[in-house]
Amino acid sequence: MEFLHTEIGSAKDNQNSAVHNWYKFTAGFSHKFVDEIIRLENLNKKKHSQIFDPFAGCGTTLVSSQKAGITAVGNEGQGFMYDVIRAKLTWNLETKMLGKYLKQIETEVDSDKNKNPKAASVHDLLWTLYEKHQLKQLLLIREAIEKIPDRKYFLFFKLALSQTLHKVSIHPISIPYIVRTKTLSNTISAWNMFSSICMKMIADLLPLSEVRTTSKIYKHDSRQVNRYIDNNQCNVCITSPPYLNNLDYGEISKVHTHFFGTTNSWGEITEKVRKKLVTGSTTHYTDSEFDLDVFKQNEFALINHVQLKYLLKKAETIRKVAKKRSGKKSFDILMLLYFQDMYSVINEIRRVIKRNGTSYLILGDSAPYGQHVPTTKLLGDIALNSGFNSYKIHKIRSRGSKWKSLRFRHSKNLTENVLVLK
Repeated sequence: MEFLHTEIGSAKDNQNSAVHNWYKFTAGFSHKFVDEIIRLENLNKKKHSQIFDPFAGCGTTLVSSQKAGITAVGNEGQGFMYDVIRAKLTWNLETKMLGKYLKQIETEVDSDKNKNPKAASVHDLLWTLYEKHQLKQLLLIREAIEKIPDRKYFLFFKLALSQTLHKVSIHPISIPYIVRTKTLSNTISAWNMFSSICMKMIADLLPLSEVRTTSKIYKHDSRQVNRYIDNNQCNVCITSPPYLNNLDYGEISKVHTHFFGTTNSWGEITEKVRKKLVTGSTTHYTDSEFDLDVFKQNEFALINHVQLKYLLKKAETIRKVAKKRSGKKSFDILMLLYFQDMYSVINEIRRVIKRNGTSYLILGDSAPYGQHVPTTKLLGDIALNSGFNSYKIHKIRSRGSKWKSLRFRHSKNLTENVLVLK
């Protein structure tokens, strides 16, 4: 895989690519990775080629597939990101209607400029992230967008507003948590920023308006079978699963879910967001609900007994280290639940992919409390137990070195890799 470069596992390349850059997603990967796999697999030359992405995220795989004219299907369990993807895949919007709705939003915002938002309808977090006059404009824009009757136009402007939230905040909110130690200097009004983003998105659509819609997204948890996708339907899987103990996807999206009224508390974030996602951090579960004896009897444990033996030994070591740490986080439980969840996802990938198909997964290793967990290799071995014939690991880069200055940071050398399943 000669085309791999050190940034292929990040979204940096997407910042300069139309539609891909409509939403800045910290956990994204490069559209060039998808483009190269399409070329490598000769998908443009094969009849009825299809691509599957079980972790659609911000839609990188689906958008690249549609640009290439190739059919693709994907799952995304998080409601907000599901809406982002739907907006990014809808290119047959009329420029005249977009202009009409933008003018309508402006008129309503201007006519309601003396109206103050009800404090009860605004989450406390938002007051700490925006100047009062900016937040007021953002809320008025939101109210105006909610009156748009056509769902595809509503999603277009909702996506533009979500990007505006990033651009006019007092503190950075896009990397991946709110950075309170940094203060941004914003001189442009929320309306002008929103309008500017809309105009850019409209310009991006002009050369794409005649492109056929070939990608479809389902609001679905890939740990479960998606009955709308047939067995052996797709030639290739291209995805990047959550990394073990890397990001809390509920935390990342909380500004948006609080702003748009989907969630109002940590409890709601857990119920409405985290429970629909692969267990990737200690905030996704309650320690007291985990029963190790029950865990040892589930399908994952019984099928992957060699990997289970390794994981249980590693979990015991992690527990011992945790007792000496002030946080005492249950990384041992997290690790076990993560691989159990990923086993279910791998089974779904195997079901969807054709018998001669290939799956490409961008993954990173982890070292909770300094105990290295070779995630990529473990998932490769688990895939063999799920019916795949072979796997290869291609290293993208070393990772984690920028955190070594932290007092309790481990010194393990971690890697980011592509796991190729045949």
